[in-house]
Amino acid sequence: MQEVIVDGYNVIYADPELRRAMLRQPQSARERLATLLARYARERDIRVTLVFDGARPSSDSRSEVPGRLQVVFSRAGQSADDLILSMVRHHPNARAVIVVSSDETDIGRSARDLGAQVLGAGTFFTRISRATRAGDNAGEMDGEKPTEIDVDYWIRQFEKRRRTPRDGE
Repeated sequence: MQEVIVDGYNVIYADPELRRAMLRQPQSARERLATLLARYARERDIRVTLVFDGARPSSDSRSEVPGRLQVVFSRAGQSADDLILSMVRHHPNARAVIVVSSDETDIGRSARDLGAQVLGAGTFFTRISRATRAGDNAGEMDGEKPTEIDVDYWIRQFEKRRRTPRDGE
């Protein structure tokens, strides 16, 4: 299963509405992003790990969907970037990981060196918000070029189908 590791604050600050919410009610902004990601993960049959800098605020609810979305906060003295790179480093198949971050120079380069794909936070937010707004029509072609996540999903689906014995064979 493909895994997307998201630098949460990068994505929040990539969207003007979430950025405004973050300034007024940080918990609300984090929960709104987690809700979008949970729906996206279910629709795309992927696993998402949402990473935030700092300890989990006691007021935050656990925004997790078993098997699909995990929300983690870095420990004291550890940045979200360090935690993300550690996750990629220890992943059994780093090539199946997409790291979402606005930091192309440090974390982007390091994640690519480990074998992961990297996607900018703004680009990713646009994709997830468009997909989740589309709801039931998310799978319909709208004339746009498929995303890397969509292409990977369909390749996996066709590979599964190819490996499944057909009737009479």
